Amino acid sequence: MSKLDLHCNIDEDIFSLTLFLTRLLTGLVLLYVTLGCLLFYREFLYNATAIGLPLPVPAGLSLAVGELFLALLLMLGWFTRPAALLSVLCTAALAVVFFAADFNKLYVALLVLLITALLPVVMLGPGKISLDYKHAVRRAKKTFRG
Repeated sequence: MSKLDLHCNIDEDIFSLTLFLTRLLTGLVLLYVTLGCLLFYREFLYNATAIGLPLPVPAGLSLAVGELFLALLLMLGWFTRPAALLSVLCTAALAVVFFAADFNKLYVALLVLLITALLPVVMLGPGKISLDYKHAVRRAKKTFRG
């Protein structure tokens, strides 16, 4: 029986474009969730009070604003890995407050899809189309100057 010697050739430009589109679309979904919380802020803050969140108004608003900045960082590709990890946690916390700890199956499915979309970014990094990559290139060129 002969051995197969197969190699996976990956075009890095297409790979980086795929990661960029994943980050962009996931960031837009996070913006949608955040804007939903901010547009319905009365219900959102009422639910924060109802579930017994300490300091419900500052805590609820800081969760929403934090999610907004995490979505923007994710779309720009700046601090991508920490932003992706924190956005999953922040979105889960927003879900608890928005649904007043009464989860429905659709939102749990959306959270699982969000984790699935952010997992490649967390594991593989942001790709070439990101501010992280630009910063790394600039830092490497600065190190190798003579």
